[in-house]
Amino acid sequence: MQLKTGVMTSNTERSEAVVEDYKKRKLAGSALRRIHQIIQGLERDRAADVRMARIGIAIIVAILGVAAFFFLGVESQTLF
Repeated sequence: MQLKTGVMTSNTERSEAVVEDYKKRKLAGSALRRIHQIIQGLERDRAADVRMARIGIAIIVAILGVAAFFFLGVESQTLF
């Protein structure tokens, strides 16, 4: 009888170890997916930031161009 009890205990411990290993793999896979989602979100945000920066630079250049046109295109004027 003791042999069977030892075998049952061994099988139970083995089953618990398999279940724990499965849980760890599932948790690791879930964490990895979440990390990839976060990275993709950051990459999308970075792309949006680059677009906004380009738009901002274009607006600044346009404002400088208009200002240069008015200041350089107008003949010198005096207040007196």
